[in-house]
Amino acid sequence: MINKADKQIGFAILYAVLMVSIVLTISLTLLDISYKQLILSSINEESKIAYYAATSAINCALFWDGPARSPDADTSYKPFGYFTYDTIPPVFTPATPPNKSISCAGNSVLVSQDSGNDRISTFPVNFDDGSAAFVKVIKGDGTNDADEGRTLFRVDGYNTTVAGPRQVQRSIDTTL
Repeated sequence: MINKADKQIGFAILYAVLMVSIVLTISLTLLDISYKQLILSSINEESKIAYYAATSAINCALFWDGPARSPDADTSYKPFGYFTYDTIPPVFTPATPPNKSISCAGNSVLVSQDSGNDRISTFPVNFDDGSAAFVKVIKGDGTNDADEGRTLFRVDGYNTTVAGPRQVQRSIDTTL
């Protein structure tokens, strides 16, 4: 025969298991939320690093292209080529020699002209913190008179030089 005390012990065990399950479920949910917030925070920090790399690289490209935008500037060292504005449309003159060296982020980098189109110059920039950027400078398009005399700067900044699942890319485009 089952007495009243045995029924109460069974109910207490059931109640204890139920409470442990509820507390465990809430704890695991909070742990999952905390983990996702930690990952989002990390991605936000890595995104800032990639953005700053892109910003620094585009500022370097703008600096080296600065004299090329001025028709009165000395044309002796134009790593991306230059436009002469005495005709309409402006006339593009490629960089000579085609591969020139410039300094970005304290490092010397080689500017390469695209083999099929001398209006496109590219160069990588590596920073001391491990971030990097890839810069593409496009001088006009050679087909549309409205685009002649214009320069497009396209920069991709990366939080790390090693490609992987945690690499973040931020891109910046600007036209002068």
